[in-house]
Amino acid sequence: MPTRDDIHGVTRAPESVQDFLLSYGGKTPFHEAMWRLALAQNIYWKLAGDFKIWDASTPLNERGGIDIWHGGKPFANRPIRVESGMVERRKYPHLEGWILQKWFPPSSYPKEVWFAPENCMFDGTPKLGPYPQFGDYELINGPHVHLPTESQLRLWIAHYWTRREAAPASATQRTLKALDAAAEEEKLYEKRLHAVVDEYMRERCSYIWSSSIEAGRIRSEVARRCGIKEHVGN
Repeated sequence: MPTRDDIHGVTRAPESVQDFLLSYGGKTPFHEAMWRLALAQNIYWKLAGDFKIWDASTPLNERGGIDIWHGGKPFANRPIRVESGMVERRKYPHLEGWILQKWFPPSSYPKEVWFAPENCMFDGTPKLGPYPQFGDYELINGPHVHLPTESQLRLWIAHYWTRREAAPASATQRTLKALDAAAEEEKLYEKRLHAVVDEYMRERCSYIWSSSIEAGRIRSEVARRCGIKEHVGN
């Protein structure tokens, strides 16, 4: 059962704010605060997927991609294996700042959706990771650059209850939304990885990106071998 301090990656608000939310919103059946304030960029969750395991000696820029030094051919390096398992990813990859979250009970996450074949890996592991047997916290308001005041927190909580009464969200809808968010984060993770590789290559091979004739020739040759027919210039 999680406690106030052992949820990985969550940077909590000052103790005074935590105490306010605890007294104002009450506790969960597991003695946690019903509401919590945390930094979105520090909240992670476990997701299931297929992950490539590389030899530690394989340079980052040679883990897939194109070898520009040898005719623009794909690198011959291959991962040692591909494993299915759990990995930690940011839960809110698009958000930075303080967010208000509310706890939802396990009944809010229908097992028939969580463990549906289309939402699991081939071995039956749920894509959203371990089933939240103690419930989970979900985003209600934010993000905000500055730490909100108690008055703002009261207002946001009141707005939540008003919206909930007007249009209650189903448990299935929330689970499907979480699956979409997980898929989006995996795409963003791959983009961030490629960005690191691109930056590395630009630093190591800066002359290739220059305006020199030789650099232009190399770029054109790499593009030709990669099947790119458009002009590749500066």
